[in-house]
Amino acid sequence: MGKEQTKILQIMLIDNDKYVRESLSTFFANGQLRFLIFKSASEGLNSLKYQDIDVVISDYFLPDMDGLTFLKQAAIQKPGITRVLMATIVTDELKKEISMAGIDAFLEKPLSVASIEDILCQINRDHLTSA
Repeated sequence: MGKEQTKILQIMLIDNDKYVRESLSTFFANGQLRFLIFKSASEGLNSLKYQDIDVVISDYFLPDMDGLTFLKQAAIQKPGITRVLMATIVTDELKKEISMAGIDAFLEKPLSVASIEDILCQINRDHLTSA
């Protein structure tokens, strides 16, 4: 009967590491994912005003503010947006803050393609079932 519509997942990636930005966007460039890539939180927050974003993936260490603060502000601008934090150094205090902030997923660096793929697949399934 009717054609099933699939939504391209709009993902904002914030990381000041050029290698991470380029690697992730290249590896996951396919028909179901669209990456908007920024190197600072301020660029990302500005873009959120104008872009229809489903998922924000942010590194914790950014040049202009920490990733957790950025993700909190992103949720204020876009309630219901899926938020993923990446970090190299993970302390008990950071884990507690992540939990208290209601961050949807956490990725520990160095990143593995499998871990990112698992999270993005789950997020994509969640978005398709809620559409």
